[in-house]
Amino acid sequence: MKKIYYILLLLILPLAGCSDFLEQDNKSNVPRDEFYGTAAGYESLINTVYSSLRAIYGIEPWIFSAGTDLYAAGRNKVPDGLGTYKGLLDSDSDVTKFYKNCYAGIQLANTAIYYADHTAKTDKLEQYKAEARFIRAYYYYLMVQHFGGVSLVTDMIDSPIVAFERNSATDTYAFIISEMEDLKNTLPAKTTLFGKVDQRTVNHFLAKTYLCRGYEAFGTVADFSKAAEYADLAIGGQALSISFIDLFWPTNEKNNEVIWSVQYDASSISDPSNDGNMQQAFFGTYLGGVEDGHKYTTSTLTPTIRLHQLFTKGDTRYEGTFMVQLYNSYYDLYTKTSLLNTTKVLYYYPPVWEVADTAAWRAANPATRAKTIIIPMQENTLTVSGKPTTYTAAMSGDVYGVAVVRKFDDPTSVFSTKSSTRDVVLARVGESYLVACEAYLKAGNKAKAVERINAVRNRAAASGYNMSITESELTIDFILDERGRELAGEYHRWMDLKRTGKLIEYAVKYNPNIIGAEYFKGVDGQNKILRPIPLSAINLNHAKVEQNPGY
Repeated sequence: MKKIYYILLLLILPLAGCSDFLEQDNKSNVPRDEFYGTAAGYESLINTVYSSLRAIYGIEPWIFSAGTDLYAAGRNKVPDGLGTYKGLLDSDSDVTKFYKNCYAGIQLANTAIYYADHTAKTDKLEQYKAEARFIRAYYYYLMVQHFGGVSLVTDMIDSPIVAFERNSATDTYAFIISEMEDLKNTLPAKTTLFGKVDQRTVNHFLAKTYLCRGYEAFGTVADFSKAAEYADLAIGGQALSISFIDLFWPTNEKNNEVIWSVQYDASSISDPSNDGNMQQAFFGTYLGGVEDGHKYTTSTLTPTIRLHQLFTKGDTRYEGTFMVQLYNSYYDLYTKTSLLNTTKVLYYYPPVWEVADTAAWRAANPATRAKTIIIPMQENTLTVSGKPTTYTAAMSGDVYGVAVVRKFDDPTSVFSTKSSTRDVVLARVGESYLVACEAYLKAGNKAKAVERINAVRNRAAASGYNMSITESELTIDFILDERGRELAGEYHRWMDLKRTGKLIEYAVKYNPNIIGAEYFKGVDGQNKILRPIPLSAINLNHAKVEQNPGY
């Protein structure tokens, strides 16, 4: 049985269990060539390629959300490296884990691509190979955003290799785009199996890749035009017809606005209380213990007041994003919907436009709200930096003054665990509209940019409210605000700020854990914008690898 050796990957980490269609099972110790040479064995390998994404998205979302304007330390501390940049080193464990997991996924995809030419022929073989090529390209998309240029490993490695040259960011982008454009037509226009890659998935990420390249020093306006073209193909004329609250309702996660998601399913996970993902446990303050009937929250990456202040009255995404009313049990909102008009509200977190006057809210239903404890957003100066923070304790120091994000709530989860078996959405039509908006703006077509963003805003507007904007109001800052409102907690924010060149400005201005721009300065006097190439990978690589600026 062949063994795989690869220095750059450091090691293959154990992958999480598989979802309903992601079943992998080679427990009989059949040699690799023999097992993957069968149709069933090869399909198992493809499923494992998909499940590798859980190593990226099932864990703490530090790499995607820490150190931004919208999420900061709450009751518990965010890791200092990714949370403040000041202590970010080339030995950072979270960055190293992300780097290793990406390359582990790439190697699985390379293995699937290789065995596509060495397995039993089936009607779906070319489609499966295209799926593996896309997921490999997607991993490189993630890596070029975080690290810049990286080593492009495109072959299955089954013998020792001790030197991997680092490719440029130009080459990395070119590879991603070339792969995605080449494989797209081999995939079905629309998958019949939820969570599988199809042409729409590829269009969405081609749009994002072109958009990101357009901002690079080697990018051109043509990149933005291509990004707009592909974003419109991903939209495919589909209107945003699902209400925002229904879009994220726990029983509606497989709706037709989801383009691609990492699949989870309790029935196919060995231990649902631990082997799911952590998305619902983040983006919330501490609410109390199991005796209070609340969900588990890490109290890290707590929403800043900045995130709450992005919303205005009449935007239905506010209550679709935040749990503003808590009843006897946190999950009563989902499990006792027909009884909520007669169930007493224990706590109320008023939005910014209602903080000064909550009398009208009480008067709307005095039978259930007369004794409600109202927790307004507050600030104090108790952070280690001495800078004002949004997390003032109330009620014996247990409840903080900002509502938690509820978009990812899983009422089936067990309290005292971080685990959820809801899918993690990686692409949806609402974001395709926002990508198209940003691309059209950067390409110089404000009229179409406004059309695309107003489609998102009009879906969000409550009855009687007009949230459309005009061309004069549209700027990159407005788009970033809109992405904050639409995509809160969806693992995009760090890449959004890095892409648009707003990372330092926004983090310093809005993150209470970051005192000033000097936090970004590295040992060489340059700013830490990209993540560091892990020192362990550099030391194991016999090729000379240049470290990123700041480290």
